[in-house]
Amino acid sequence: MIWCPRCEQGWVVKCRVVGTEETFGICEECDTVWAAEEPSSRPPFTILDEYMEKFGKAPLWSNLERLEKGTETAS
Repeated sequence: MIWCPRCEQGWVVKCRVVGTEETFGICEECDTVWAAEEPSSRPPFTILDEYMEKFGKAPLWSNLERLEKGTETAS
C-alpha cells in the first residue's frame, strides 16, 4: 500500500470493479483513482465518480472489490 500523494490522508489500495477485470489504485480517503500509473500528486488521475461512469455503475465502494487490505480491514 502507498500513502496517497494527492490528499496525504489515506492509503491507496488495489481494487477491481465488480463484474470486470478492471483493476486500479484508489485512495481510501479522497477517492482518487489511478488506473494505469503509479500514484502521484500529478495527473493522470481521476476521481471515482468519473471513473465509474465508463462502467455505468454508481461511484460506490460497494461496486468495488478490494484486492488488498486497507487500514480499516488490516489486522
